[in-house]
Amino acid sequence: MKLSNYTPASATIARDAEFARLGSGDADCKGLLAYADSLKYLKKALGNKSLTCLITTPELAKQVPERVGLMMATNPRDAFYSVHLQFINESRYGLPFEPSIGMSCRIHPSAQVAEGCRIGDNVTIGEQVIVRAPVWIGSNVTIESGAKLGIDGILYNRTSKGPRLIPHGGYVKIHDHAILMTNSVVVRSVHDTDLTEVGESALIGLASIVGHEAKVGARAIISNQCVIARKSIVGTDAFLGTQSMVKENICIGAGANVMAGSVVISNVPAGATVSGNFAVDHRKRMLEFMRANRSYQTKS
Repeated sequence: MKLSNYTPASATIARDAEFARLGSGDADCKGLLAYADSLKYLKKALGNKSLTCLITTPELAKQVPERVGLMMATNPRDAFYSVHLQFINESRYGLPFEPSIGMSCRIHPSAQVAEGCRIGDNVTIGEQVIVRAPVWIGSNVTIESGAKLGIDGILYNRTSKGPRLIPHGGYVKIHDHAILMTNSVVVRSVHDTDLTEVGESALIGLASIVGHEAKVGARAIISNQCVIARKSIVGTDAFLGTQSMVKENICIGAGANVMAGSVVISNVPAGATVSGNFAVDHRKRMLEFMRANRSYQTKS
């Protein structure tokens, strides 16, 4: 596809080129078109050998090498999502699976499972579950009542008339033996160059939310009412306590523990235990708490 065939009115072509896929600047796919609205994201995109075209500002455009196709816009994000909407309207987003329903599945009559989903064998889908296309569910998965899979998340453009939601074009993959408890939510990825993923034998607790492009590792436990924001990673065998919140683009290492009520805004090393708002080493947090408590009791 030619960049010039997808140019919104708000942008101009400085250097036309072919592209095949849309995604973030670090997406691992050939023929990538991405955008960069800051020097940080420009460096990330230019470090990706898969990048063939870029949308950026006239100021940053001076740093884009000749090998990369170039579209310039005052607001690269808006221009990029204009191309994204055209992709959706033209059904250009692809999927790595064929729709089907396996053997011995138990799907409650009140559940809504869209065409375009792939469901493995021995899957249980409870009352009032919504599974929107495209979702890929492995075998021996349990999805309890009221869970929602493949829905769009909070991605929007600001306009003079208020925020306007941007539809998603990617997919969700739920691996074998995963459990999604009542009212849990797994959001669809924005592009098909990435996915939202729940690993093998992972547990997603009551009313917890897995944001777009987030990854929950195998056997991880996400307790009730947790939020895992977009593009965050929860490692294998990690644990999130009740009502924990994880900021976007955060990595929680394998076997790490996030105690109840924590707000995580920085990466958590493998095997570490953190707690608090903002979450830090749990032992350090408890020592500070005990010192403060002793001081308070002494004054009383």
